[in-house]
Amino acid sequence: MASSSIRLFMYRVIPMLLLLLVAAPAFAEATEDASKTFGLVDKTMLFLSFVTIAVGMFSSGHALAISLGAYAACDKERRGAAFIPAVMPGSQGLYSFAIAFLMIGNVKSSWGDPAMMFKVTLAGIICGLPCLVSAIGQARTAAYCIKSISNGQMDQGQALLATGVPELYALVGLAGGFLVMA
Repeated sequence: MASSSIRLFMYRVIPMLLLLLVAAPAFAEATEDASKTFGLVDKTMLFLSFVTIAVGMFSSGHALAISLGAYAACDKERRGAAFIPAVMPGSQGLYSFAIAFLMIGNVKSSWGDPAMMFKVTLAGIICGLPCLVSAIGQARTAAYCIKSISNGQMDQGQALLATGVPELYALVGLAGGFLVMA
């Protein structure tokens, strides 16, 4: 029990704190007047959106661990066909990473504008949550596909198609994040 809580802290909490440290300069550039008009509720929503996008970003690491664990158990003669489905769940982190940079840029450029801060908050939630759910679903799908490849029940094309379907939800989250901030 203690070992799982330590792993949770090491793999979930510490990376989120590091991301927040990276995002901290954007918050530090606020002027005194803007911070007076920008309330505590608005700052809390903005903070939670960065936490959500961080969870979406780091969920791909968890997903890769699941799928690469299945890849390690695959037969050596079938590993070539199982490699691409094993690494596919890592893409959700890239989508969240792209939206996080847009969020930081918009926070820096328009700190005092409540409408833009609301858009940044929505973009973090719209992209972060689908990336989280998609990464976990895609990792499970990839693990089952790798097992099926290892057993000879599925070929690489079928596995790519099956693991590509959960990717759609992460892409919808990415597109939604871009559309909200445009």
